Amino acid sequence: MNAAIPDRTAGLSNKPSPFVLEKELGVFAVTYELNVYCDNAQAMLPLYAELHRNILDEFNRCGVQIMVPAYEGDPHERKLAREDWNTAPTRNPTRAD
Repeated sequence: MNAAIPDRTAGLSNKPSPFVLEKELGVFAVTYELNVYCDNAQAMLPLYAELHRNILDEFNRCGVQIMVPAYEGDPHERKLAREDWNTAPTRNPTRAD
């Protein structure tokens, strides 16, 4: 896992180290489980939301498009430009970019 992802998500800990488990090899997709730690269990849901936004941003930065399992081909052009990442309604108003 890219160590920078937890660093960009305030409230997550790098110790113990975050890790990813490959949970299932499905017919259409691989199922992964992300494991990362925090000190405040009450904040877990907002932390997961922020972490997921950061993960999607990192995939976008690397040019990887997340597709639904039933897609039939990769698009010729990107579907989401950098300037559109985390735009409303997904933008977190408390997040500093």
